[in-house]
Amino acid sequence: MTRFVLIPLDERPVNVRYPQLIAQIADATLIVPPTELLSRKRAPANCDALLEWLMAQAPGCEALILSLDMLAYGGLIASRTTDEAAAQCLARLERLRARPRLSKVYAFNVITRIPDADDSLEEPEYWSSYGRRLHRYSQLLHRAAEGQAVAEQIAELEAEIPEVHRQDFLRRRLRNHQVNLAALGLAAQGLFDLLVISSDDTSPHGLGSQEKAWLDQWRKRLRLTDSVLMYPGADEIGCVLAVRALLKAAPRFYVHYAIPEDRHRVAPYEDGAVSLTVERQIRAIGGVIVEREAQAEFIVAINPPSRIGAELDFSPEAYAAEQAYRAAPMAAFAEQIATWLRAERRVILCDVAYPNGSDPFLMAQLFAKVDVRQLAAYGAWNTAGNTIGTALAQGIASSLARTAQGAQAQQYFLAHRFVEDYLYQQGVRAEVRAWLAARTGKPEAAPHLMVETCAYIERALNERLAELPTLGQTWRVAQGSVRLPWQRTFEVDFDLERR
Repeated sequence: MTRFVLIPLDERPVNVRYPQLIAQIADATLIVPPTELLSRKRAPANCDALLEWLMAQAPGCEALILSLDMLAYGGLIASRTTDEAAAQCLARLERLRARPRLSKVYAFNVITRIPDADDSLEEPEYWSSYGRRLHRYSQLLHRAAEGQAVAEQIAELEAEIPEVHRQDFLRRRLRNHQVNLAALGLAAQGLFDLLVISSDDTSPHGLGSQEKAWLDQWRKRLRLTDSVLMYPGADEIGCVLAVRALLKAAPRFYVHYAIPEDRHRVAPYEDGAVSLTVERQIRAIGGVIVEREAQAEFIVAINPPSRIGAELDFSPEAYAAEQAYRAAPMAAFAEQIATWLRAERRVILCDVAYPNGSDPFLMAQLFAKVDVRQLAAYGAWNTAGNTIGTALAQGIASSLARTAQGAQAQQYFLAHRFVEDYLYQQGVRAEVRAWLAARTGKPEAAPHLMVETCAYIERALNERLAELPTLGQTWRVAQGSVRLPWQRTFEVDFDLERR
């Protein structure tokens, strides 16, 4: 059995549990660090202890998959909030030179995001007051560098944002850029078989996009275009690289769009058309796109981004407008998926019409016409890149399953995706937030309500799950298993058990 190590981006299930479940599908063993060595939300990991653990595990493994954010800073949030000097972070990366020589070493790092929100949950504390203005400031600095006449707007923001916060914001960006440049240098020296430099929550303008362009120039100068990939993404990368480490040959994908003309739409939090997102994720996982369906091992069925470019608005007018546009194409799409499955084709369904949840118009048609248990993969969570990368990983892993345990893991993860992405993200999440707001005036659970909130989610999920064809007759959410990993409703985790 293949055995390899993952140093995850952070401790959330999407970065730890998902890659492990996908490895189980492929009958592989993915080793992750003990929980006590990883970050805990805003508390960074013990990087030195983590590096020691890695060096102890590496000799018996066939591949290493390394988050440089975790090794250098102590995790994703730590990369945005800690005060350690760049020299300390770089010294940790230098220790990777001492690792045993393995057949595969894949590394990944994230260009720090600049969220457009006055919210400091994952950012420095001043973001709660100045986040939106710093986001705008970042965009204007980039536009100014392109020669646009925005000096007056920049001056206005500089008068509004305290200089101490502006300087701290820029120093943190400089530190992240130095670490990314160092990662490129290590790649140029052959330390990694593959390096992914991803960009989290991207937009066409902003310091993150400008830094990405600078890094890409060095990537090209160093002739690293084959061994260093750059594209929007973050939380799906562990899954993608875990599967890439298992491949012996490049898988072939045929891509089909439910609404062909919408393949050119840009999904929220990304910087290019969804067709480009698909191409990037397929390249990252080590695959190729083919032009004819008959040539493909996998069919990637894409429900492309909606016209509204945001989460679905359930107000009557907005919902009716979306239904009028999407109902007929979704019916035809579901029929096509059913036809492929009857022909025993491996179908990977990527539902990226809306961020953070399934398309209800597709779900209505899908459960009416398709036995979803026959899908190779399904995804509809968070960004388009997150969804597509994770679904590709599961789809490939399903083709590598050779045991009853692998087949069981495939059915478990597939059911988990529908319960989380459809039932929770597109239904129960709004319901529980409304319930909390009615009780406390806030849509998030206070610590003393956490147990009651998880029980509410469990009950609501099981009620909705019981109504789903095939899945509802097979699975239920295990009692007492619902967890909110970061004590907020945005992410949920739970265990499924057979009825």
